[in-house]
Amino acid sequence: MAVDNGYARIVYNVRGLQDYDLHWNDRFPPGSILKIYVEADGVNHEREVAVDYIFIIKDPNNNIVDTSLYSNRYDDYKDNDFMTYSKNVPQEWVDGVYTADIHILDLLNKSLMDKYYSDLIGSYVNETDRPDLPVMNRSNASALPDQHFVITKTFFVDRYANKYPVDRFRIEKIMLDRTSVAPDMPVTVSVNVSNTFYDKGSTSLDLLLDNKVINKTTLEIESYSSSRTNFTVSSGIIGNHTVEIIPTGMNTIGLNMSVVFAVSAENKIETPTEFVYQDIQIDKLSVEPNQTVSIAVTVKNTGKEGTQPVELFINDMLEEERQVNLNFSEIKDIYFNVTKGDLGAYRVTVDKSNLSKIFFVESSTPVPAVTVEPAIEKKPQLRIVIGLSVIVILIYLLRIYLKNKWK
Repeated sequence: MAVDNGYARIVYNVRGLQDYDLHWNDRFPPGSILKIYVEADGVNHEREVAVDYIFIIKDPNNNIVDTSLYSNRYDDYKDNDFMTYSKNVPQEWVDGVYTADIHILDLLNKSLMDKYYSDLIGSYVNETDRPDLPVMNRSNASALPDQHFVITKTFFVDRYANKYPVDRFRIEKIMLDRTSVAPDMPVTVSVNVSNTFYDKGSTSLDLLLDNKVINKTTLEIESYSSSRTNFTVSSGIIGNHTVEIIPTGMNTIGLNMSVVFAVSAENKIETPTEFVYQDIQIDKLSVEPNQTVSIAVTVKNTGKEGTQPVELFINDMLEEERQVNLNFSEIKDIYFNVTKGDLGAYRVTVDKSNLSKIFFVESSTPVPAVTVEPAIEKKPQLRIVIGLSVIVILIYLLRIYLKNKWK
């Protein structure tokens, strides 16, 4: 294997292989820093990498205004290599379209590495000096189509570029609905596009699959608003595939715009109809006996189009079953109406899910208030008091009479 592919991106920050931030546009005023990220595919030869990158920059009149040579030499298992060209744009560069011709020269190949490892083993057996890595010279590599790959990238020098709102539009948060699929199975790609300016406007972007443009779109977005844009991609080729969003509109910045999904023949048997329950919603927390409760179960089909039962359980008893048909990746709310006459708490669940919600059946009849009448103190009747008083007086008079009689 030799260099078999490559690409270049205008960036403002590079953290590593396939880890960079795209520049918000392709215009640079004098004094600004131009950065071009270049990646070469298929340059690892039995753990050894030896790649030269030559950058030739031409002005609008096709004059060469800058040349740079970068070299990478290391051992690793990564199949790809990268390099970043960086240049402070000189004040004397005139406005206009500039061209960067990028020559990627792979200085190793299989036959060289086979001989190298044979010589290396011989050096240990024969106790001789370790051989040098057999890196070919650039002139020889440039004459071999498998060793030499050229990329052309254009950009603008524009002394008014720094007056533009650099991040009027932001493209970010690229996501896939699945990262492992069967051959030719669709994958939904979504990305968020925001307008940070005080006026509405439009921007454009390209969708790339494995470094090839497969879709272009232009979006008009209101001021200080965001829009979620969806694409569909697929591939019948087994292996990993890279999806990338490239901003092509003016004053647009793209952040972390690359994701990967895998195509595997084994996924063919893993894509039957399969329902995933995402949520349960109940319209009332508390109801009276025999009052209807509306229950919504949110279901998504993660497999191929098909029909499956949706089973609603209340207190672990099957309440109702619905046969539901969903397309691939379709999301739908399934509604159930439930009525319970007995007071108590009712836990709602769906089959093959840990989701649950509770509603209560409670009586609305008011509980009568218990009143306690004050105790009334009972007083003795007047005639009884008078009668007792008379008896006491009579007894007193009788004692006086008997006392005088016996003197």
